[in-house]
Amino acid sequence: MHYQSSSNLHIICAPLPPSNIPIVTAFNGRTPTLPISWYGTLNRLEKMTHDIGTMCLELDSDDLCVKHRLRMKLRSARHSFPDLKVVVISNPGRDHHYDLFVDEGISVILTHSTNVRSSPRRPTPAGWPCRNVQWGLWEVSRDNPKPRFTRGLLSALAQKRPHGGTLQVLDTGSQNGNYDHKKFTKATQRLRHLISKKATTAISLDQLPTVITKRSSREMPTSILKAA
Repeated sequence: MHYQSSSNLHIICAPLPPSNIPIVTAFNGRTPTLPISWYGTLNRLEKMTHDIGTMCLELDSDDLCVKHRLRMKLRSARHSFPDLKVVVISNPGRDHHYDLFVDEGISVILTHSTNVRSSPRRPTPAGWPCRNVQWGLWEVSRDNPKPRFTRGLLSALAQKRPHGGTLQVLDTGSQNGNYDHKKFTKATQRLRHLISKKATTAISLDQLPTVITKRSSREMPTSILKAA
């Protein structure tokens, strides 16, 4: 993590760049120090170096429709990437064999949006675009809702900020799902600026469950006192 003094979090996700664009080029020649969560199919992931950041396996509808096929795909991916904890799917709100994901070591699903409430056993911090679909597995939305900033809303935000901070999940891919260098560069430059101001903390997708657990454990004594 970077600059943990802020309670606000940013996660940058990006499709893997084409093979003719090295990762160092994506960072405009800088050392890639930001925790980027890169996603792609297994064939694409296996062609990249393993030290570029968090690797996330992109699954298509064919992978998801047959449980045995999904299990074999996950096991092949874990063979190449033993630390794999994140998968990327497109369709939210369906039964995506959650038990199987947990059994194969997956703790985060990145999807377009979440439309079902989190499990009451593991509540989601207010306003965060994620939910706990079952114990040990979180679903994270890359479609962050954009609030309409009216004068009344700005006044309300000024009076009451989320106690647990905010979470922004930025997907820098283009509309067709390909790598967008301009969008990626703009997002990383903006994030570096926020970090320099100590206004946010940058984390990767696989770190999110641990962050939520730590925040929940810190807030639990206050909740117990209020309940008493």
